[in-house]
Amino acid sequence: MRSFVKQIAAVLLVAWVLGGYPLYLWQGTDILIAAGVGCAICTLNALAGAYLAIWGMRRDNRTFMTIVFGGMGIRLIIVLIFFFVALKLVKLHVFSLTLSLFLFYVVFQILEIRFFVGRPPDKANNSGV
Repeated sequence: MRSFVKQIAAVLLVAWVLGGYPLYLWQGTDILIAAGVGCAICTLNALAGAYLAIWGMRRDNRTFMTIVFGGMGIRLIIVLIFFFVALKLVKLHVFSLTLSLFLFYVVFQILEIRFFVGRPPDKANNSGV
């Protein structure tokens, strides 16, 4: 999990160093705040997903699949709730929030896939099949 968190931290650092200041100069603080909220939502979503998947790997296959797919559905609903709250109640910039949500979601999904594909199988669950 630490390597995954380090990868997320590296992506966040690069994104904000390369994109934060130019975004601020181009449009000001409104766009930067909306992009930051989208980034925060996706970061929390990715960390929760990784934690649930790692926790589920220690369980049997049925429980693992329930945790992963059920967690995906619940996390998607939570992301949508935060998205609509940010748009309607906080009145953030729509395009910036949407674009940052999409971009960070895609990047974090790539990192998550790379993390789990490169992870060795758990010996406790290895049935030899």
